[in-house]
Amino acid sequence: MFDIMKKKWIFFGIAIALCVISIVSLIFQGFNLDTDFSGGIALTYEINGEFTTQDITSLVNDAIEGKKASSIQKAGSDVIVKVGYDKNMTDDERAEFSASVKESLTTALEGKFGAPVVDNETQNTEATVEATAARDEVAAAEATALPSATPDSLEATSRGTLTSGVRLKSLDDISPSSGQELARSAMWMALLACAGILIYVTIRFEFTSGCVAIIALVHDVLILLGVYSLFRMSVNINFIAAVLTVLGYSINNTIVIMDRIRENTRHSRKETYGEIANNSIWQTMTRSINTTVTTLLTIGMVYIIGVSAIKAFALPIIIGIVVGFFSSVFVTGPLWATWRDSAVKAKKANSAAKAGACLLYTSDAADE
Repeated sequence: MFDIMKKKWIFFGIAIALCVISIVSLIFQGFNLDTDFSGGIALTYEINGEFTTQDITSLVNDAIEGKKASSIQKAGSDVIVKVGYDKNMTDDERAEFSASVKESLTTALEGKFGAPVVDNETQNTEATVEATAARDEVAAAEATALPSATPDSLEATSRGTLTSGVRLKSLDDISPSSGQELARSAMWMALLACAGILIYVTIRFEFTSGCVAIIALVHDVLILLGVYSLFRMSVNINFIAAVLTVLGYSINNTIVIMDRIRENTRHSRKETYGEIANNSIWQTMTRSINTTVTTLLTIGMVYIIGVSAIKAFALPIIIGIVVGFFSSVFVTGPLWATWRDSAVKAKKANSAAKAGACLLYTSDAADE
């Protein structure tokens, strides 16, 4: 059986190196914030025609001069295009920018699909007019016994169904202040989650186990943030939801290992803390691997067959699960054992110092 404790400094070194790389990337590169946080506009188009996300991405980036879309998501026939505001834009500049982007995209989409882009309000107005005309036609047809119009056609027309071309379904403005408030809320949620985990693990096990669990969680989240910063992946609200999910999942394997450590500590008389940690990790290894692999298979399939919005949620979870397995198995147990050994050594050193002081005091008293 491989002794994890003998190689603990290698695992600690890997964990520290990954954290340092993540911190450096966060400091010098920062995040590629989506409009959910940086502010911007989100345009939702319904496109009736064959297209791919790459087609729309190229078209959008070519249409918006000097600006790239922060994210483009495809869900069936709908496409959501998000374009961020520049920093320090005034309200008037943001309104002008929004109108300019809308006009540029309208021109580009009309050229791509060969049909005018219908605004949602315009479409609804036209649908109402057509529905009224259809009702008159149905009434006339019934009066003359001509089946030129039917209630089904009337219903389809009244719904304003798009049969060809492109329709702008909505244009949403996301102010920078709303994005900043969202970022603060996300940070507080993460902190509260960590505080709750620390309290629970401390009550359930001990304070040392709680601190080790929090260190592992910080390690997992920091590396996840570093990956997104290093590779310039878009950070949106789905990412925040995924991070909170990773916090809950990562603590799962850690609690299982800590529970086995507690049981083995109670029944052990001669084993060191390192031996207890190593045995506990291997006793729960099969369970940890099975849980991780089955979860990865499920989330992996969601990522493969899912739409863009689902992929944006699944990818950070996949990264978090892999990193969480590493920290739970190769970091938390060895770190707990090292912490307890250090506490025992410190206690012995303190006792020895007190004994030496008492002996010195007794010797001085005898000399007097």
